[in-house]
Amino acid sequence: MKKEELDAFLRYKTAMAVEASRRFYKLREGRQEKEKSWTLTFLGTGGNPEAVISQQPRTAGFFLQLGDFYFMVDPGPGALYAALELGIDLGQLDAVYISHGHVDHYAGAESIIEGMCWAMSSRRGKLLLPRDMVEENAHISTFHRGEAAHSGYLGGPEVVFLQAYQPIALGELTLIPVPAYHGPENYGFILKAPGLILGYTSDTNFLRSYRTFSGIKEVIPWGPVLDFQEAISWREELVEAYRKVDLLIANVTAHNSWFHRHITTLGLPYLLRESNIKQCYITHFNHCCVWPEDLRPAMAAYVEAVSGVPTSAAYDGLQVDLQRWLKREGEDEAQS
Repeated sequence: MKKEELDAFLRYKTAMAVEASRRFYKLREGRQEKEKSWTLTFLGTGGNPEAVISQQPRTAGFFLQLGDFYFMVDPGPGALYAALELGIDLGQLDAVYISHGHVDHYAGAESIIEGMCWAMSSRRGKLLLPRDMVEENAHISTFHRGEAAHSGYLGGPEVVFLQAYQPIALGELTLIPVPAYHGPENYGFILKAPGLILGYTSDTNFLRSYRTFSGIKEVIPWGPVLDFQEAISWREELVEAYRKVDLLIANVTAHNSWFHRHITTLGLPYLLRESNIKQCYITHFNHCCVWPEDLRPAMAAYVEAVSGVPTSAAYDGLQVDLQRWLKREGEDEAQS
């Protein structure tokens, strides 16, 4: 082709492609209707810097489909790729939740928000996050908070700041933020859906002191701790907060390291053992849990053996059918 013909060809094809893209991504023409489902999908199960830079396991958070409410939680750096790989339509999301301002929990959020808000062309969905992620540190841009309409992009989410134990209505669901103890402002949650209660711990310190052969010790930074015999004290407020959930998603990081910032699988049984929790999934694994040897099955087996609560290690891409834990209307009253 001559240059004039190439120019005419490219102008026409580009105009056609731009319009097709606008109709598909911004007007969402030809998209499937949202399906009702009760599913938990682990996009990624990694945590801490080593997992971030290796993506082993992937740092991507998890995705909840609760009836017709679609909810993305703690989308880290691998979230967008994982969502696309698993066929998740981000334009159907109703909310994005960020527990705290650490990279492995929020660094993928802005691209997920763009999907939820239809390429930032629509004002839809909610962004739930701690206030300090906006006011003290601009972890999420004004653009992705829907505050940059002057740029020509009119879309964005409704921003909802998390407050300890202050319920947030999400359609038929109610989310209750639970304070976590990890450094910055940080919240796990209890999510009450019709017939099901879910809990998520986020990253949090739990054990306070433990017995050794030489006496009682307070938890110290880092680790690993090799002289642990049994826990002496722990955060009772977290036991009380999560004791009535049906299913708990617990961020553990490691078995016997980083007690000062994480629950660990040495500590988790003390949260579970006197609860009504029916199933626990452990996640947020440091790279040391998978390399040079995969320790995750043994970690889950230990928690279950000590606590008596069925416990499974989540893995990247795991999909869990939540319907097995759904209560029928009136079932709670019949059992009480």
